Amino acid sequence: MASLGHIVVGMAAARVQSRDAAHRPGLAPMLFWAALSFLPDADVIGFGLGVRYEDPWGHRGATHSLAFALALGAVIGLLAPRFGRPAVRTGVMATLVVASHALLDTLTDGGLGCALFWPFDLTRYFAPWTPLPVSPIGFGYLSPYGLYVAMTEMALFAPVLWYSLRDPGRRTAKRRPLAVGAGGVAWLLGLWLLLGNDAVRDRLIRAALRDDTQFTAGFSEAALDGVGIGDTAGHVRERLGEPFRELGGAARPCWLYSRSPDRGYFRARAVCFADGRVANVVRRWVKM
Repeated sequence: MASLGHIVVGMAAARVQSRDAAHRPGLAPMLFWAALSFLPDADVIGFGLGVRYEDPWGHRGATHSLAFALALGAVIGLLAPRFGRPAVRTGVMATLVVASHALLDTLTDGGLGCALFWPFDLTRYFAPWTPLPVSPIGFGYLSPYGLYVAMTEMALFAPVLWYSLRDPGRRTAKRRPLAVGAGGVAWLLGLWLLLGNDAVRDRLIRAALRDDTQFTAGFSEAALDGVGIGDTAGHVRERLGEPFRELGGAARPCWLYSRSPDRGYFRARAVCFADGRVANVVRRWVKM
């Protein structure tokens, strides 16, 4: 999941839907739209009921589809007049907010992709660009890696958060350009630090998480870049060599090419298969 990003999107929707767009909406509409934005992740309840991650109703499955967003948006639109809200506008906004959840999740760098076109297509999709570190589920969020995820999302969604919370009536015209300019510079610096591929940024994050990653003898990032969805296991072995170990069942194994000798945070690099072909290439921070 994208965690805090979903909440910020919901807050922005509350601002758009507000009767007085010149001021911040109240707490109740913000909570409603933020909860709606987070709603697709209710599918994690299935873990406790024996539903597997990759099942149609598993995590990032049916509830992360565009069909689910359309259906839920239609229901909310029909109910909106009872609360004094316009049906069509509210229904459209609800559809966009729920759909944004899955689209943001496709930008994350871990887990499975989202079944965007369920029930017609069960394929799990990722976006071509995955800048968001996947959020830990549950209490794993309360960890150094969880803090890193939160900081990354706050950097990326800062303009949306500013739009959601700003109150133009409390700022003078003379102070606004300076404040916006300084905020823009700080935002760009944060994006560079947390989302870029710069060597300095990478070293800072490694130091903060006390990275002690150990890679297999045949591994390199350049070689991993040459592994794509649909490649055969033989192609992966030719490029990366033998993994440290294999996880998962025979039908959906994952080959692990990195580890932490001290069981601390490390840069997980793995290739996962489905029916003998690459289904997912994993690049993320984990703790084992």
